Amino acid sequence: MAPGIPHFRIGPAALATAAALLALAGTLQNASAQLSGPAPRIRQTVAPIATANRFLEEALQQELFPVSVLDDQGHGPDPGTAEWRQAEIHQRRNACHAAGPLRYAYNRIDLNGDRQDELVATVIGPYTCGTGGCNAYVFQSGPKGKGLRLVSQMSLFKPPLVVSDQRHNGWRDLMSRVRIDAGHGYYARLPFNGRGYPSNPSTPPAEPLRSALPGVAMLNTDDDASPTHPLPCDRPAIAAPPRGL
Repeated sequence: MAPGIPHFRIGPAALATAAALLALAGTLQNASAQLSGPAPRIRQTVAPIATANRFLEEALQQELFPVSVLDDQGHGPDPGTAEWRQAEIHQRRNACHAAGPLRYAYNRIDLNGDRQDELVATVIGPYTCGTGGCNAYVFQSGPKGKGLRLVSQMSLFKPPLVVSDQRHNGWRDLMSRVRIDAGHGYYARLPFNGRGYPSNPSTPPAEPLRSALPGVAMLNTDDDASPTHPLPCDRPAIAAPPRGL
């Protein structure tokens, strides 16, 4: 070293601290670059429910793996018979195993103001997820407590799901992130149209969020600590859920 030039030694602790600060700065920069337009104002975050839900699992399997026990000529067991049900269960199990490992997360919340909670859920795995997001669902109790009824299915869901206090046709608006590309995205508002929510947050009637609406954040599966549950293929079928889902 040339004379007169001071020599500073940077220790391992200082290097680690500098690296951590650089990583944090990069994360903040990336987060700001990924979102264009306003984001919801989160007034509460509710973690996914930590206990598995057998009734929800069966409803998800029915939506994910629709099957028909009829052959090419339309022949098969009589609908509603034990033989029909067994054939349906067998085909659905095979389709479930072929899909590979799947996990789900869910929350309960009253969306339509009837003092009965709906279930919001997302299913995670290669079969249900892509670069744009994963599948998400809204269920409510079926008539006379017979199973769960699908209200809406959404593709390209990116957590969290934010539930707004604003309503359309009696149901609370939902908000979800939309991915444009690796570096850009925005939040969309999904209003209820009287029959269901938009199936794709990136196309009308979903629309980009125009103001920072307050809401409750759910299904935050991006948080590694959030509980998710395996979606099993081999559990026996069950009857109807008890009151309260």
